Amino acid sequence: MKRLLLFLGTGHLHAQLMEGGKIITQHEFIESAKGRENFAAFLQEAMHPTYLLVDLIEEDFRQETVPHLHGRSRSALLQRKFEQFYPGTPFTQATLLQRQKTGRRDDVMLFSGLTNPALIKPWLDIMLAQQTPLVGIYSVPQISAPLVKDHPSNHLLLISWEKSAGLRQTYFSDHRLQISRLTPARAGATFQQAVVEELARTYQYLKSLSLLPPGQTLDVRLLGHSHDLIELQLELPRSADMRYDFVDLADLAILHNIGQHHIGHRFTDSDASQVFLHQLAAHPPRVHYAHPIHTRAFVLQQARYALNWASGTLLFAMLLWGAAGLWQSGSDAAEAASLKTQAQRAQDDTQKITVTFPNTYAPAADMKTGVSIMRKLDQYNSEPGDILHPISAALDRYPQIELGNLAWGIDAATPGVSGMPGMSGDSQAQFIIIKGQLTGFANDYRATLNYLENFQHDLTAQGYLSKMLDKPLDVSPGGSISGQREMQTNAPGFSLKLLRRPSP
Repeated sequence: MKRLLLFLGTGHLHAQLMEGGKIITQHEFIESAKGRENFAAFLQEAMHPTYLLVDLIEEDFRQETVPHLHGRSRSALLQRKFEQFYPGTPFTQATLLQRQKTGRRDDVMLFSGLTNPALIKPWLDIMLAQQTPLVGIYSVPQISAPLVKDHPSNHLLLISWEKSAGLRQTYFSDHRLQISRLTPARAGATFQQAVVEELARTYQYLKSLSLLPPGQTLDVRLLGHSHDLIELQLELPRSADMRYDFVDLADLAILHNIGQHHIGHRFTDSDASQVFLHQLAAHPPRVHYAHPIHTRAFVLQQARYALNWASGTLLFAMLLWGAAGLWQSGSDAAEAASLKTQAQRAQDDTQKITVTFPNTYAPAADMKTGVSIMRKLDQYNSEPGDILHPISAALDRYPQIELGNLAWGIDAATPGVSGMPGMSGDSQAQFIIIKGQLTGFANDYRATLNYLENFQHDLTAQGYLSKMLDKPLDVSPGGSISGQREMQTNAPGFSLKLLRRPSP
């Protein structure tokens, strides 16, 4: 994917188009009417995601401790700080350095701002007019932290040289950016001369701000060309206050300090601009100076890419679905033809078999008569188990009754049917005659009769109509109790007729 990288110094803009970490083309634009016109023409042909890197004197840094807040409260607090520190510029940002471990656990923030927006606005207006997809606005100090991550010192000064800007000195405490100074390139001055002149001043400046603890040695990492670094080793003063670490840009191009990231550029001097541009291309910071109005074209471009990707994916899925449907329809057609052939074969076989069937035609009147007879017979198709099961349960509840004989049948003319309650003389009824004996009562005839009567009531509750045919004791006015007492030397016997209507 192609990316457009812009490097803005004082009065000068460098542009280079990159793809896969390699430089495709480079252009230089001077701060003038002609330079801005050329830049606008260049942007018409380079509508790629654009990253703007600035290296300006007018960049201020302030460290502040603020309450730990969230959401709108945090946004309102940061906005108040921006208005307090940088009231004249929209290019501000706040970076969380750390959260305190004691007390209220406040946030230690680094506020920064580009205090002279007039240096950026002309170029930014051109990008807005051309609808350039600007990703963000970044500064050299902001992306320098990865270049010192491998250094063990907790008090480190990083020095680099950008020929279009000047000598950049960035101070890190515990590998966190604290402050940065840019000294403009003096006419005729070399990189070595600028380092020798400014390093002592910067050391005193850090001491005056109490950023460097008393007695603490300042470690200095210098990025430059090997020839310039050799001269610096001879020219820099030796003292217990500072230690030097010389890093050749050529070595940095082969193996970048932040990891395996090769820089496809041949360094001929100590200009480290390409180091920072490649660092920005590889790992752009999340926080930057641009506002939503500046990055609107990039957001819309990404949205279009996402919609195109989604549309392409949907189209591909529909094509696959259509192809699968065509294949399935062909398969279904072949299967349908096979089924049609089998159905025709089965129909032909059926016709052959039907021809051999005997003539079994019956008149409708005969069929109606047969159905009526079957329905009538179904009324008497009661299972014996359905009738006898309730009687068996009742006998279980009356253990002093010994069953002697049981008869079952259907007979409308059976004696006693028409005389029983709820039954007419021509009723079709299912009857059961129970014969048995009552044991365990001795000569207590009243208890015997009551026991038998309770047994009848139990059967009545089960849906039977009962009639006593033979009682264990004849208590009628014409009966002789004494005679029966003499005759019943064994257990008294009885017979009981139970009736049950057929199911409708």
